[in-house]
Amino acid sequence: MGATLLADRARWRRESAERETATRRQLYAEYTAALSRVRSALHESAQVTGGPSPGSEEHAREVRERFLAPGAYEIRHQLAIIAPLDVVEAARAAFIALRTTRDRVIEGARADSEVYAELEAGNDAAIAELRRVMRRDLGVSARSGPG
Repeated sequence: MGATLLADRARWRRESAERETATRRQLYAEYTAALSRVRSALHESAQVTGGPSPGSEEHAREVRERFLAPGAYEIRHQLAIIAPLDVVEAARAAFIALRTTRDRVIEGARADSEVYAELEAGNDAAIAELRRVMRRDLGVSARSGPG
């Protein structure tokens, strides 16, 4: 009977760990997808089109709305509860990089400018680091999946 209890306990721990990993994996996927949508929205806002003129209040409101719409802010708070500290820090850094891009777009940075290209390079680096720490947390090889 004691051996059965030990085996049941070991199985319960393993299944619990698998559920926690699956939950983190799902949340990580949701967050990186939200960041991708934020990035696309910012790029659209930075393109020269017939919308509100850069620097105007209307443009600032539109950019802020596009930034918030994908829900990255809310997901980041969920990550803060269940993810390890290195993932939380990398998630925050990626969010801040995109928020900085948002602020420069509000100020008038255009998608075809050198300033915007530098912001995009910073976004690339921050998101690549986020993916790296997420993969490490999930025990996934760096060679697995798209970059």
